[in-house]
Amino acid sequence: MIEMVEYNIEKTGKTSMGINFLVWVTLSFCIVNVNVTVVEALPFPAPNLDNCLSSEACCTPIPSTAKPTKFKFQTHLPMRIRPAAHLVDDAYIAKYQRAMELMKALPDTDGRSFTNQWKIHCLYCDNHLYFETETHPYPLEIHKSWLFYPWHRLYVYFHERILAKLIDDDTFALPFWNWDNQSPELPQGNVVPKVYAEKRSLYTDPINKTSSIYDETRTPCALSPEGFLDIQNPFSCPGANVSEEVRATNAHVTYVQAVGVGVTPLLFHGWPYRLGDEGGGGNGALEATPHGSVHAWVNAKKMLTFRDSAADPIFFGHHANMDRLWEVY
Repeated sequence: MIEMVEYNIEKTGKTSMGINFLVWVTLSFCIVNVNVTVVEALPFPAPNLDNCLSSEACCTPIPSTAKPTKFKFQTHLPMRIRPAAHLVDDAYIAKYQRAMELMKALPDTDGRSFTNQWKIHCLYCDNHLYFETETHPYPLEIHKSWLFYPWHRLYVYFHERILAKLIDDDTFALPFWNWDNQSPELPQGNVVPKVYAEKRSLYTDPINKTSSIYDETRTPCALSPEGFLDIQNPFSCPGANVSEEVRATNAHVTYVQAVGVGVTPLLFHGWPYRLGDEGGGGNGALEATPHGSVHAWVNAKKMLTFRDSAADPIFFGHHANMDRLWEVY
């Protein structure tokens, strides 16, 4: 179930202006009065997980026969701040590795297992879930539309909460991979950060000696300590001699997409998508580039497919950053 928030914003000063609009993003204003009411994004209901047609084996276990419930903010939980992935220390890496290892150790009959967690992304793509209609099954697609940001926000959130529960630490928060940070100062943001690049398990008595958040299927450039992201040419691996030029281009492309292309909420978020529409009508400003470029650069084998995209744990750091960029917008 997707929810929208209706804001009534009154700006005071020499000029007063009343604005009443529906937004998909969290906006930061200098405001005096804010009246907030919650409205549902009907008529787009939560899908029935029993209605799954998957040639890619994406269907997940049905946890219960209960109907989906509307999400409520967990006000009893402590405030959690997602750290920049390139700035976390070894103690944080060890904690994250431990949480992911416990998730990967869960059986496939458990909906919280890592296998089922990455399959959820597959499940909501490529027409696997559908709604029953009078004429034909109507498929659900959460990419290339304005569902992209809110769906991935909740997906990352619940993945994060499962990890926190597995290590009994409600303060745990996922890192965001700050690949839009083009500073050459160490540690750098637009490389695969140590938290995902470290091959060894850093905590005591691991089940496996290899880090649970390392993935050997990543591209050679992403696996290389010298490799850094080239947004315009994601299948390339720029050398140190062109690093300054590539960083400048990365910053320019990201700015142009966010500010130049995303000049309206609709252009930023993507094509409208309501129940009965054919999904995947059009990308938002950042969805193809730089979002898609990062997928291609870091793990072309898994992350260029809807099926396996979330099977590399760095997917969640990437989308934690996309969630951050949505907040910045």
